[in-house]
Amino acid sequence: PTLARVFFRVVLEKPFGHDTDSCKELLQSLSDQEWPEEELYRIDHYLGKEMVQNILTLRQHNPWLGALWNKHVIQSVHLIWKEDIGTEGRGGYFDPYGIIRDILQNHLLQVLTLVAMEPPSKWTSDEIRNAKVDVLKAMPTIELKDCLLGQYDGYKDDPTIENRETVSPTYACIQTKVNSSRWEGVPFIMEAGKALNERVCEIRLHFRGQDDGSEFDGMSQPNALVIRLQPTPKVFFTANLKTPGFSSTPASTHLGVDYESHLDDIPDAYTRLLLDVMRAQQENFVRDDELIEAWRVFTPVLHETEKNKVGPLPYARGTSGPELRQDFLNGMGVTQPWLPPASAL
Repeated sequence: PTLARVFFRVVLEKPFGHDTDSCKELLQSLSDQEWPEEELYRIDHYLGKEMVQNILTLRQHNPWLGALWNKHVIQSVHLIWKEDIGTEGRGGYFDPYGIIRDILQNHLLQVLTLVAMEPPSKWTSDEIRNAKVDVLKAMPTIELKDCLLGQYDGYKDDPTIENRETVSPTYACIQTKVNSSRWEGVPFIMEAGKALNERVCEIRLHFRGQDDGSEFDGMSQPNALVIRLQPTPKVFFTANLKTPGFSSTPASTHLGVDYESHLDDIPDAYTRLLLDVMRAQQENFVRDDELIEAWRVFTPVLHETEKNKVGPLPYARGTSGPELRQDFLNGMGVTQPWLPPASAL
C-alpha cells in the first residue's frame, strides 16, 4: 500500500531569547537537531491579527496608496500599544523582561516592518520575509537617547515581584529610523505601556501639513491614516470637513471602515496562524535571520539599561505615561494624537 506523505512542522512561541547571544544559542540548538528552516514556524501572534494582515492587502490592492506611502507625504509613523491595566499579579513573569522585550522588540517591530517594507516583486512567503529583513537591516541600533522609559506608580507592590528595587520599565517610547530611499528622515515611534489611560493598539501614519505651516489658521486637525488593531478593528483617514449648516469652519471626522459588525467572522490570531502551519504557508512567521536583525536593533540599549540600572520615570495609573511624554514626541516631530469625536468612534 502507498504510505501517506509524512511531514514535520515545529511551532515555536516567543520569547526567542532575551538578547542577540541567547537568540543565536536557540537557533544553533535547532540547527544541531537538524531542523530545516522550512519546517520551523516561529509564532508572533500579532502577525495573525486581522488588521495586521490588512496592511499588506491595503498596500498591494490600492495602488493609489503608493503615492502617499513615502517620506514626501508622511511626516511620522507612530505605533502604539496601550493597556489600561497593570501586571495584576503577573509581575513575577513580566519583571525580568520588561515592556521592551515583551511588546516592542517583537509585536510592534513586526508591524513596523510590514508598514515600512518595499513591495516585493512577487507576494510569496520568501519575498515578503526578505523585504521585512531588508527593513530591519536599514534600521540603526537603538541608543538610550532615543528612549523614554517609565514605570507606573505601585508596580513594585505586585506581590509576585521579588526585586522591590526593580527598574524594569512598564512603559517605553522609542524613536528609530528606516534608512531607505522611501523613508529617509521619517521618525518611526514605537510606544507601549501598562496601566495607561486606555486599551488600544494602532498604527498612525501622520501626513505632512501645509508647506507654509499655516494649517488653515489653526482651525484644522492633522491628517492621518489610522489602522486600529484593538479593541475594535478599524481603518480610517482623519479628515477635515465643513461644519454642517451656515458655518464654513472645518470639523474633524474620519472616513473609514469599522469591523465591529464583522467580529464574529474574524478568526482568532492563533487559529489563523495554526491553519497557516497546516498549509505550509510561512509568510506570517518569523525567520531566523529576521530574529537576529531584530535583536541587533534592541540588544545594546537593553544591556545598557540593565548594566547601569537606568531608572524609569514614574507615572500615575490612568495617564498617558510619564510627564515628559508629549515633549519627547514633539521633539521628534510627531503631531498631537488626533482624537475623533465620540460619535465617530
